Amino acid sequence: MKLSRLAANLYCWSTFILVTLAFGAFLPLLALAQTLSPGKSPGRPLRLAIRRYGWILLRLLSPAVPISVENRAGALPLPAIFVANHRSALDPYLFGMLEVENAFITGWPFNIPIYGRVMRAAGYIDARNGWPEVEAQGQHLIDEGCSLIIWPEGHRSRDGKLGRFRQGAFKLAAATGRPLIPVAIIGAGEVLPPGKSLLTPGPIKLIILPPITLKKGDDGVIVPRLLAAETRKAITKELAAW
Repeated sequence: MKLSRLAANLYCWSTFILVTLAFGAFLPLLALAQTLSPGKSPGRPLRLAIRRYGWILLRLLSPAVPISVENRAGALPLPAIFVANHRSALDPYLFGMLEVENAFITGWPFNIPIYGRVMRAAGYIDARNGWPEVEAQGQHLIDEGCSLIIWPEGHRSRDGKLGRFRQGAFKLAAATGRPLIPVAIIGAGEVLPPGKSLLTPGPIKLIILPPITLKKGDDGVIVPRLLAAETRKAITKELAAW
């Protein structure tokens, strides 16, 4: 049954609030799990919980916003660096649909009360800390088997066009030697575009594209600029098909 826009928004926002409150109620237990977590990855239990939170939320929202995932990459070469286009506040939640341990590299969401503290505890990386720290933290997470998720545009596109790619994701791929996996997010910008608080019911699709080969320049060194160009080309081609 197709929901009206008003009914869809009442359902989606009330579901979001209830699921988020339920997740918050488990934070003390998660904090205990963090403390007792053996090994060198204390953020892993919380990262798993965040993925489950996103998965549950999106499953419950499916009557209004059905989500589908298409994997064209086959067996994923993990850990990897996932690079996606960014058009909606819904985009980060979509990665809860992937059974891949991951952490975000982002900026302003660290300013959100409670969210920011949870993100830090999970080992997410604040892109505003400067490249040396971002590289060190990224390498540490990669060494632990944790993939990274980056939106190279740096902000949500307001005109629907793919913005200029910043170089951080590609410098990190060159530094770590881990593969880049482009991700095309289709429909999220139509469901919840920047600056809007009311959703328009509709489908969202997450397309995992084949990994980008870490090409070297004439001097035998991996060139981030070339990686950025090839990754952007792959995502642009997919977006144009829709």
